[in-house]
Amino acid sequence: MRADTKLEYRERVEAAIKFVLTRLDNPPSPVEIADEAGFSRYHFGRVFSIATGEPLAEFVRRLRLERSAWQLENTDDSVTDIAFGAGYESLEGFSRAFRDLFRIPPSDWRSQPSRHEIQCPSEVHWCPEGRRSVPLLVISGESEMEARIEHIDDMCVVALRHHGPYYLIGDKFPKLNNWAVKNNVPFTAALGIWRDNPDMVAAQDLRSDACIVVSSDQELPDTEGLDIRLDKVAAGEYAVATFYGPYEGLGDAWARFCGQAIAKLGREIAEAPSFEMYMNDCSTVKPEEIRTDLYVLLK
Repeated sequence: MRADTKLEYRERVEAAIKFVLTRLDNPPSPVEIADEAGFSRYHFGRVFSIATGEPLAEFVRRLRLERSAWQLENTDDSVTDIAFGAGYESLEGFSRAFRDLFRIPPSDWRSQPSRHEIQCPSEVHWCPEGRRSVPLLVISGESEMEARIEHIDDMCVVALRHHGPYYLIGDKFPKLNNWAVKNNVPFTAALGIWRDNPDMVAAQDLRSDACIVVSSDQELPDTEGLDIRLDKVAAGEYAVATFYGPYEGLGDAWARFCGQAIAKLGREIAEAPSFEMYMNDCSTVKPEEIRTDLYVLLK
């Protein structure tokens, strides 16, 4: 990663951290944080988790619990009020989370505060004065991916919509393939388009498309009741990375791609759906030889 690019990412992530710290009573949404720090809404969650070593939700949860520990030690607020202030709807839930983090119940902490140190990769902790250490960002982690820039022309696709967790989209491809074969629809490649950011949209509400690439003059035959439509992947310059391995590893691959590899290119990510193209048949090659190319549109 170039020094100036890494510095810019550090400054943006620090801006996101500071924004979160000022809003612990009313944590901002991922969209608000992304806008405040100047990150793409589509990929902010992945960038943040790679840069700090913690998912955003876990980062906020930990900071609120650390603040609760200080309140237990330094105020007369009831445990119940402190629990509600940390975002818990029940004392039981708060006590369980507090004990998991600090190794003792909140009632015991109040009577005999522990000096238990919480370990986190970013070394960002809550204290009355705010941030007490400069984040040790882990943008250049050990499992880095290499990205390249490619220009692609418009691609016409036939898309079969999937609603729900992205990892369940696999069932849609056999249905789309069978439909194409039955209706004599020739295609040259298969890809998956991700319409929503899984860090910002509930899993059951995620939208994605199983797609086949067709010619620009392809007409749509009878869809046979399937949620099939003609669509287009926009032309432009894309950041591209190649992942080898079973599809179960694609979530981590996307995180490394968006959080590390693209930063090295020194380019901004556009607000557009990302997609992945399946470069070989997973049923005919070894799991470690399955190749998937990841694509993110650049500004």
